[in-house]
Amino acid sequence: MQLSKKLIIVTSFLAISLLLIISSCQKQDTGLTNPTNGKKLSLYLTDAPCQYDSVFIDIRYVEVKVDTSNEHMSDDHFGDTDKDEDDDHQHHDGFGKWDTLTINPGIYNILQLRNGIDTLLGTGNLPLGSIRKIRLTLGTNNSLVNAGIKYPLTLLAGTNNYVYIKIHKEDEDDEDEITSAHSSIWIDFNVCESIKLIDGQYFLKPFFKPFGMKNFGKLEGKVLPDAAHAFVSASNGTDAASTIPEENGEYKIRGLKEGTYSVRFKGSGGYNDTTITNINVQKGKETNVPTVTLHL
Repeated sequence: MQLSKKLIIVTSFLAISLLLIISSCQKQDTGLTNPTNGKKLSLYLTDAPCQYDSVFIDIRYVEVKVDTSNEHMSDDHFGDTDKDEDDDHQHHDGFGKWDTLTINPGIYNILQLRNGIDTLLGTGNLPLGSIRKIRLTLGTNNSLVNAGIKYPLTLLAGTNNYVYIKIHKEDEDDEDEITSAHSSIWIDFNVCESIKLIDGQYFLKPFFKPFGMKNFGKLEGKVLPDAAHAFVSASNGTDAASTIPEENGEYKIRGLKEGTYSVRFKGSGGYNDTTITNINVQKGKETNVPTVTLHL
């Protein structure tokens, strides 16, 4: 009789343990409903440069807005109608959740980040969901150097010191397409669009373009001679990007949407401009542009 009672107790203990194990496994498979699940984000900074010597941008904070709702998962443009003025720097907004990335705050000479060069701006462990926005908060120590002279770069009147970048699935690279446990996004600081010269003063109205390597294409090539100091730009009427070649004339332009582009080579010092048309850009691929030689 006593042995029977012990057997019942042991059997009950094993049954309860088995139920706990099954319950734990079920929780691990629930995806968004499990708060312990998440994904890592790596955010990279790169540059579409303009013809300045240097451009220094003071970056203080980087935040990411994640929409954790299962109801919105199938709508990649759900966040497009979210007004920036509704974002109140609180932990929660009308939908989604803001998380702060770990970054190295400071001044970035962004003209060094061209021709395929980038820097890891920030990382973070985010809740699972759709990344809808990135918000960069800028400091006041912004400047540029042009023709060897340094100028202050102040925010254009009416421009906030924080910048919003809308994100869609095409802008993300999932390292693992099944689990989406690690994503990477590149943000391109467009210098030509961001800097305005008004009455001899330089003003800043930051413009960033997000992209991923898998859903955007790139161009590479070479322009000669070095003495031409060429400026290279690619455009298809709706999408555009530019770069300043390296000293050997080699250049690379990334973050281009799929399409047919014209590539313009603008010379200086008396060298004539030239344009190549019908350059086909495919997503996830690198297109080689024939070497161009500019002439006086």
